[in-house]
Amino acid sequence: MGAGWQLAEWIVDGEPTVDLMGVDPRRYGSYAGRGYLKQKNEEAYANVFTPHYPDEERVAARPLRQTPCYDRMKALGAVFGSVYGWERPNWFAPAGYEVPASELNVDDVLTNENHAPPADDGKVKEKWSFRRSNYFPFVGDEVKNVTNGVGLQDMSAFAKCIVSGPGARAWLDSIFANRIPKQRGRIALCHLLTSRGGVRAEFTLYESAPDTFYLVSAGALERHDHDTLKKLLPKDGSVRFTPITTSYGVLVLAGPKSREVLQSLTDTDMSNEAFPWLTGQRISVGAVHCDVLRVNFIGELGYEFHHPIEMQNYLFDLLMKAGAKFGIKPFGIRAMMSMAIEKSYRLVGRELSIEYSAFESGLQRFVHPNKGQFLGRDALVAWQQKGFANHFVTLEVHGIEDVDARGSEPIHKGGKLIGRCTSGGFGWRLGKSLALAMVAPEHAANGTEMEVTILGKAYRATVIAESPFDPDNARLRA
Repeated sequence: MGAGWQLAEWIVDGEPTVDLMGVDPRRYGSYAGRGYLKQKNEEAYANVFTPHYPDEERVAARPLRQTPCYDRMKALGAVFGSVYGWERPNWFAPAGYEVPASELNVDDVLTNENHAPPADDGKVKEKWSFRRSNYFPFVGDEVKNVTNGVGLQDMSAFAKCIVSGPGARAWLDSIFANRIPKQRGRIALCHLLTSRGGVRAEFTLYESAPDTFYLVSAGALERHDHDTLKKLLPKDGSVRFTPITTSYGVLVLAGPKSREVLQSLTDTDMSNEAFPWLTGQRISVGAVHCDVLRVNFIGELGYEFHHPIEMQNYLFDLLMKAGAKFGIKPFGIRAMMSMAIEKSYRLVGRELSIEYSAFESGLQRFVHPNKGQFLGRDALVAWQQKGFANHFVTLEVHGIEDVDARGSEPIHKGGKLIGRCTSGGFGWRLGKSLALAMVAPEHAANGTEMEVTILGKAYRATVIAESPFDPDNARLRA
């Protein structure tokens, strides 16, 4: 009955009112052919009655989509996860590392497997658990290296497209809630709202040339985001849409020493005055001509290198060699997420959703009803006048020993359910267990205490100020 209700809304109104991304066919791309689907279907059937661990990465039909630097990352100890078919380093294991045999197939295990299959060297690298697992301290090491020096990350799975043409600027302004930068080279975070004022997608926007806009969004949502944009294109041909995900790779160089590494490789002035935060430039890095964007998802001085995919290994080797004297090391998605939570950064499908208004998600800096009409504007204003049921908050969770919130944990105050966690993890730079959450507005003030239930145990939690690490963005602006 519920599925029929939402399908009916989807067909009649063009969108459901409940977030159905978990069953949206656009969560798969063209890589998911018949052979892929057969292997994944058989794997899913075989695991119907096994426990599903939060960090579990199943192995059927992998590694399918590999970036050029895959083998280099693997040689450096990468333990990979998969998103939208792409192999992406989750974390890095030290050379020769393996999970002790005494820790395998024990604990809170309902079947006889609590770990990933052995790597090529025959060693098990990762143990699955609902609690902090064996990779926890290694992720901490990655965070510390980025915080104190410089790290390198492969984010080539980002969804990427070019929107161009004489009508491109006006069209983007009519669909995005943020203002489109007037100065070429400026970067903006732009949200695409639903007709009801919820958040459908998030894009990093950069005008690389006159009437030519480069858009980057979540890799896992490529088909969803690109399909949504294409359906909104004007019919007069004034705007062209060109997907380029597989043509361009993305390497992230981040940390307080990242500028020194990059400056040694280019004749472009990388000073803060010449290349400020939230800007991009097309520059030469060694022999590679690429768009470098001064932006990242971890809250440190850093740069994204958007480069022709066939030049990736040249660029990777160049950065690693130049960064050697600064202690450069790779870092993965789990280190990135630890740092992102310390900055209260939101993710589509978690803190951002079609079920929450853009203002409930705390996007007031990026959503401007006074700029003129855009998709979802009037509904958002009406929703605001009616009043919101939720408020985005950042929580410090106290008394944690070996488990952190991950998302969907219930939040109570005085025995009453007042909200839920959307994300969570340990913030290594702060040394605190943190959670991002949606709570009833009357409980959102800083200092408010509540309880978060994690694996059946209630922990005291306190609402703290947004972006508890470097709230003034001094490190990003350095």
